[in-house]
This record gives sequence, C-alpha cells and structure tokens, in this order.
Amino acid sequence: MQLVSLLDAKLIHYEERHESLEMVYYDLVERICQHHKLPVCGKKLLEIVLNREEEASMVYPSGVAIPHVRMDDFDDTIIAICFLRQPILVRDIKLKWVVMIITDKSSSKLYLNVVAALLRLSKDEVMMSVLEVNNNGHDAYNTFKDFKIAVKEDLTLRDIMISDPVTVKPQTNLREISKLMNEYGYSFFPVVDDMHKYLGEIQILNYLKVGVPDYLLMMDNIQFLRSFEPLEKIFENEEKVIVGDIMEKGNMILSPDDSIIEAVFEMIQHKKPHCSIVEHGVLVGVVTAMDIYRKVIRA
Repeated sequence: MQLVSLLDAKLIHYEERHESLEMVYYDLVERICQHHKLPVCGKKLLEIVLNREEEASMVYPSGVAIPHVRMDDFDDTIIAICFLRQPILVRDIKLKWVVMIITDKSSSKLYLNVVAALLRLSKDEVMMSVLEVNNNGHDAYNTFKDFKIAVKEDLTLRDIMISDPVTVKPQTNLREISKLMNEYGYSFFPVVDDMHKYLGEIQILNYLKVGVPDYLLMMDNIQFLRSFEPLEKIFENEEKVIVGDIMEKGNMILSPDDSIIEAVFEMIQHKKPHCSIVEHGVLVGVVTAMDIYRKVIRA
C-alpha cells in the first residue's frame, strides 16, 4: 500500500498564522469534521486529541507531530495534514508539520505502519524540501503520489528504535559513565569502537558491581552488613576502572528487520528491558521495553 492511497487533497493545507500546537489541532479537527461524519466531532474530538497529547507527546524530534484518535463505531482511516510556513517551537523542537490520524480501534497495525512511513519521510530532507514549497493541498497530494511512499505491512524494530543512541568506548572510565547516567537518565549504554562497531554494553548493575567485593557475592545472606563502606570502592576507582574492564560482551543483540514480538521474547528470556540493534556488525540503534510500551502498546 502507498501512503497517498490514504490521503485526501482537501485535508492537506499550508498555514502561516498558527502560533500554537493547540491552534493547529483545532484547525485540523475543523477540517476533518467538515468533510467527514464521525461518531465524535468538534470540541469533543479536540478534547480527546489534547488529552492524548497530555498523556504522551506526539511531537517527534524530526519536526513532525502525529496526533491520533482511535474511535468506536467507526470503520475508516482519515489523515489530515497541516504544513507550517512558520515553524512552532514545541519543547525545543521546531515543528514544521502536523499529521492528524483518525482511525478505528481495530486498525492499530495500519496506524503504526502509517506513523513509521511518516517518520521516515520526515527525516528525508530532499522530500521534505519539495513538500514545503508546495502551494496547496492538491500540489502536496501530487507530490506524495510522485514519491510513492510505501506503508509496510509489517512493523519492525527499525520503525521504533532510537537510531542515534548515546554510546561509550571501552576506554571510558566510571566517572564519565556516572556523568552520562546523570545527564541522560539512562541505565545502560552500548559500547562501540571508533568505527561504531558494536562491542557490547555496560549497564547500571555492572557499574554497581564494582563496589561489591567478590566474597559478598558468594554469601547466601548479607543482612549483617549495614555499612555503605563496600560501595565506596566505586568512588575510589572512578578514574581507574574503565568500561572495557566491566562491560558485557556476549549480550543480546537484534537486527533492525527483526519483529517487535521477537524483541519482547528476547527481553523476557534474558530478563533485560533493552536490546541493541546491530546491522553488519555496526550499532544502528537501541530499543527498550518502554519504547515498545509507548510506541506500540499505548500508541
């Protein structure tokens, strides 16, 4: 299926006046309700969209927002698009276009694949530059038709992975790891060499284990130990211990073309809430259990 088969030129427009994301949402809701009869429309539909935005932002780093609503008693997929002549700043992201999707509750797979196609498009600077200079919905529709953007039948890890993850090198020391954990809030980092070849990973438990003597790990019960003293070894060795000394080398990896259910299976089997995505030996992304929850389950 091609993306253009789901589009309607009447629901694509270019806007210069809007100053907030809510104004764009309001405009798209009005246009959709003008051309389609829905179980819920007008102010009520706008409230649903805004409530979804509060639960989880639909604004992506590539400059597109993709709000959506899945409706009961509705058997269709409607896509409305607004291109912004003047980008709107939303959480430090320059929002250049908004795509609102209204669909039925049984079409989650189609919705996710449409989102994946839109995100791929939003990262293509050449295609986006052509779309941005169009004058009206009919021109944009014809541009989408010329692009022949495919909506895949299956969703893969490539569609939901974080494609520019924060990485570390084997020579990174514990102090630097601590700084990165504080800065990004991550509990693990893929380890790569200078050519971005995947070598393994370091996670928070590898870091903490530096402060736990080996003899304690052989004991069945350490309730007698109340002192923080063993963990002080971490601070003593922050400059000395490097990632290469404590990283995991034989951990779980997947391919970007593997399925999402395969990632869930591997995470459960290995008791890890994350996995590195590797292609031809090179790290291309990471996926966490929360990514799957937010982007697939709660999408």
